[in-house]
Amino acid sequence: MAPVPQLGAYLPQLVAFALQARSDYQAGTLADWPTFIRRVRAFYTPAMMETIEKVAPGWNHMATFADQQTLIHVTSVFVALYDHPEYAHISTTFKHLMEWIVLFHDIAKEAVRGKHDYVHGFRSAALAGKALPTLGFPINQPDTGGLEDWAQLTHNAIVFHEGHEEYIQDNRQLPAITAGIDRLFSDQSPASLVIKPILLHLSIDSDPDYPTVAPLTEAEIQRFVVGDVLPLLRLLTLIDNDSWNLFDAEQREVQRQKTHGAFQKIAQQVHTGEIE
Repeated sequence: MAPVPQLGAYLPQLVAFALQARSDYQAGTLADWPTFIRRVRAFYTPAMMETIEKVAPGWNHMATFADQQTLIHVTSVFVALYDHPEYAHISTTFKHLMEWIVLFHDIAKEAVRGKHDYVHGFRSAALAGKALPTLGFPINQPDTGGLEDWAQLTHNAIVFHEGHEEYIQDNRQLPAITAGIDRLFSDQSPASLVIKPILLHLSIDSDPDYPTVAPLTEAEIQRFVVGDVLPLLRLLTLIDNDSWNLFDAEQREVQRQKTHGAFQKIAQQVHTGEIE
């Protein structure tokens, strides 16, 4: 695999902020949501927001919804990543990949209270795919036309489904979307391993109490959740769930066990291993 660009080289202040929050969280000096939210909002000055926007276009738009709910959430996912027990044991390459995955995984989310955004997995993947070549990730087809066509396909892969009030992702488009990723970046390349977990992070049933509205079938899992996509998607799901329960250790452990169970089943289906 080609070397993975480091998020810390582009956004050192963000990485340092999240690592310090992790340290304070582990020390018990960061112990509740109000304190965390105050710190997050103090960190994201207008200048810092513009700095991140230059690296991750769409960041400022994402932060305009629901009183910065997604901005706060993504920051909490960084803390959850650095705090997770498995983080210390994964390779340096996976650590760098996970940082980019966290940065972009909800970047297209339009959080509106009382509604759901069931399509932001695909749309965040589209934004990530457009941004990564500007950040040192190799691309096979440097002409912007092919990348733009793929991004439009991925962004527009939505469908209205009876029984839901909002649009959901159209999984029928996954063969074309993933073929485009492989054509542009190559399968299992650094960019591919950032984009695909983002693309699929709303597609896995990891909690029976909160069913996924557009889950992958077993055949789709066997086709698309392969190679290193599986462990990266697994860790993303774990830390995404952890982040919502950052200050509730009991509920966090309940969610972890559900996620472990779901991905053990997936690993059996695709005949591959866990994070090494």
